[in-house]
Amino acid sequence: MKSQDRALRVKIYFVMGSFAAMILILMARGFQHQVINRDRYLRWAREQQLQPVRLIPLRGRVLDSRGTPLAASLKAASLFAHPARVQDPDATAEALARALGLEAWELREKLRQPISFVWLARQLPLEQAAAVERLQLAGIGLEREGRRYYPLRELAANVIGFAGVDSQGLEGVEWFYEKQLKGKQGTLLLLQDARGRALWQEVYQDSREEDVNEIVLTLDARMQFFVEAALREAVEETGAAGGQVVVLQPASGEILAMACMPTFNPNEFHAYPGASWRNRALTDAFEAGSTIKPFMLAAVLEEGVVEEQTQFDCESGRYYFGGHLIHDVHPYDVLSVKDIVVKSSNIGTTKVAEQLGSPALWKYLHAFGFGRKTNVDLPGEATGTLRHWKTWTKICLANHAFGQGFSVTALQLATAYGAIANGGFLVEPHVVREIRDEKGNVIERREPRVKGRAISKRTSDRVLAVLESAVQEGTGKRAQVPGVRVGGKTGTAQKFEPDTMQYSDSKRVCSFVAVVPIEKPEMVVVVALDEPGGRVTGGMVAAPVFQKLASAALMYREVQAREPDPEPALAPAAQAPASEPVIRTASLHGTDVTAAGESAAAGAWIMPDLKELSVRSALTELQALPVRIEIEGSGVVAEQEPAAGSALEEGQTVRLRAGSGEAEG
Repeated sequence: MKSQDRALRVKIYFVMGSFAAMILILMARGFQHQVINRDRYLRWAREQQLQPVRLIPLRGRVLDSRGTPLAASLKAASLFAHPARVQDPDATAEALARALGLEAWELREKLRQPISFVWLARQLPLEQAAAVERLQLAGIGLEREGRRYYPLRELAANVIGFAGVDSQGLEGVEWFYEKQLKGKQGTLLLLQDARGRALWQEVYQDSREEDVNEIVLTLDARMQFFVEAALREAVEETGAAGGQVVVLQPASGEILAMACMPTFNPNEFHAYPGASWRNRALTDAFEAGSTIKPFMLAAVLEEGVVEEQTQFDCESGRYYFGGHLIHDVHPYDVLSVKDIVVKSSNIGTTKVAEQLGSPALWKYLHAFGFGRKTNVDLPGEATGTLRHWKTWTKICLANHAFGQGFSVTALQLATAYGAIANGGFLVEPHVVREIRDEKGNVIERREPRVKGRAISKRTSDRVLAVLESAVQEGTGKRAQVPGVRVGGKTGTAQKFEPDTMQYSDSKRVCSFVAVVPIEKPEMVVVVALDEPGGRVTGGMVAAPVFQKLASAALMYREVQAREPDPEPALAPAAQAPASEPVIRTASLHGTDVTAAGESAAAGAWIMPDLKELSVRSALTELQALPVRIEIEGSGVVAEQEPAAGSALEEGQTVRLRAGSGEAEG
């Protein structure tokens, strides 16, 4: 009996132990699932229950150096549908088509799809979104997204670039600073049942307006306008295939303006050929021609090979060197080294370079940055070409000395001349001055970066003196600006034809590079026109472009220097207008000058007293007023209309009559 009881107890204990073990195992598994692996199972559940829809994030603004918005994100609305919840697809499609101006059949096809979610239209203006909301259609919803907008249209388009429909930067600053400009991705989470059918409840996660940086460029929108207006006029007048202008601050490397033709409107970039998107000032390399001669001069002066007054026989315009005939446009006999550059003699340049030698010439061309990137903060920069001197033949020494046989970009040329202007330092160019966070705090500021020293300060001063003579006495006379000391060099380079392996007789790149003012250089300006019509030279077509833009730009900088930088009282992107803003214009020497971002109360503009002032000073006084200016005569202002103290209206014409006399200021 006892043995039977013992066996029964063993069975009972075994069963109880088994149940206890099972309970413990279940508890352990429950603890594992609900505590240890909790996040994993919650994630699985969310993936089954929620359908994420990525939304277009807002992007940070791009401002010019004075706070004028060049790119901003407007708030737009995107239209979506839950097809399973649409009660009448045909009627819904017709109603939406009437409200939005879309094709009803396209909407009908989308509404009949066997899916839980579909976009019907992206980035609608807010007024259209409001019209849809008033319809109160079942299964139709609206969600806010960002739409990129460029208020000044074509202005600096090749520098700024553009963003695509999904708010991704595709060109220019928009592409290069994508990480800094793009906001956080917003997500629309849609609840759905086990069969994937969307429920109408929604969970909205949005952090897109947090951590959106804005970028401040070195560009000045008004100066950019002067540059683009002058370049556009020159391209149209000469029938050129294109053109480039770069305005660089030589000490800091800041790019004050950069323009290309042809250009495009980034608000409608898809309507333009892709070739018009690229920034030709840094992507297109060309042979620079005689604008290279100052670097040869800098090399021989730095090495002490010759002096400015050392004389060479220029062979009356014909000279055989390295088995090739070199000729000058105008025949010269004996010229000094200075006059060889001033009069742009290829024969004289060849003879001077022969004294220097190929290794030294290559060394200085490389030191000035040719044959390598400038490292500008923009995409697509070309290196140009500069072969090592060991691969040169004898004629290559002459070719490189007067700007043939190697290629440069307009930005490389501006950077190299910047080294001559700033005392010999090669400074990296850049277009972004600083990056700010969403609260306006500066989180990154670009400081000048010196890549090396090309020449000494003494040599740079001597080269600048020769450049001034080239404008006063030589081929750059058409670049003279009254009252301003200008130094510069013209260039006319035949284009090399790969098909024929020869230089073209008709296709040229005409260029002019200026340093201004020569006594304290503030700007280096490169103008290059690609294939202008006729047998023209850089002095004939490129130098006048500089003269025109410099006259307006220098006057503007004079006004700017006397005014404190304004606090950029700019509306946030959320308040930006849905339509393009009104741009106030004034006319200077017959050129429309954009003054975007200015505002004043009605009747706040008063006509100043301009009598007895020089025309230049009078224009300076009128610079900030939204009026058109007509000038008759030159010298001192004798009469003005309207009279001093009169109230001015926006767009009103101010007439000045000037005559000879002693001007004040």
